[in-house]
Amino acid sequence: MAQEMRTQIAALEVDLGNNPNMPGTNPQKWLSSLQFARSTIITVERTPQLRNQLGSDSWTRLIQALQKLAYQDPDTGGEADIALWCERQWATEVQRQPNSIIALQGKFYNSSLPPWHDFFQLTNQGLGHAWLLKSQKTLARIYREESSPSSSSSTTSVPHRRMRSPALGNRDASRINSQDYVEARDTLRPSLESFDRALAVANAHGGASGDLLTLSAEAFLSFGNVSHPQRNEAYYQKALRLLRAASEIDEYQIEVHLQNFLDENLRYIE
Repeated sequence: MAQEMRTQIAALEVDLGNNPNMPGTNPQKWLSSLQFARSTIITVERTPQLRNQLGSDSWTRLIQALQKLAYQDPDTGGEADIALWCERQWATEVQRQPNSIIALQGKFYNSSLPPWHDFFQLTNQGLGHAWLLKSQKTLARIYREESSPSSSSSTTSVPHRRMRSPALGNRDASRINSQDYVEARDTLRPSLESFDRALAVANAHGGASGDLLTLSAEAFLSFGNVSHPQRNEAYYQKALRLLRAASEIDEYQIEVHLQNFLDENLRYIE
């Protein structure tokens, strides 16, 4: 059973890579992938020993793949049942093995790191990313409201991930205590905590990957966007420092919108 599931995980990874917008480009594949995800979750829940039989590498790849599948459209909240299962698995791994000695061979850029480092960094990154993705539905609602013609907000938005420049973040402070803003902060806060843990371990043992740095930056930018204007500067500055660190990694390129954001606001951290 374990070997068959490894083969299925690998096939799902290929499908996700070939179909970045699976619901729109390949709806039949999308439906069959969702069926696989839900049947896999049922199988795993009914067969607890399967986690050990799969091994740490395949288990982590399974959670990653199912989380990516669940959040093909994060602005709508994704497939909530699959997403919640992934979130719980990341949380369980972090709780069970905060300093795991399990090595994930060949999956990370820095092979000189101690063997437990990659697993610890990934599980915290996975949990942080889960909460970041979970927040997107609320952030999208805020963005639509502030972008509507009737909105009095003076913010200028970058469409992807709904990020704003610190210099342009002068939103109406009365919005900060609205239900959507409070919900967004409550969802993003555990994302920041998880990313902070992952970054601390990474920086103590050779440095963080570009993906970890940029995902962390997105979380801090998002939190800054829903925080009080008098307190959001620290979140923006941390995000900019993380983006700068990612941009300085050899052969790593941050996405264009993030690079533009960094270039436009670099003066705030120099």
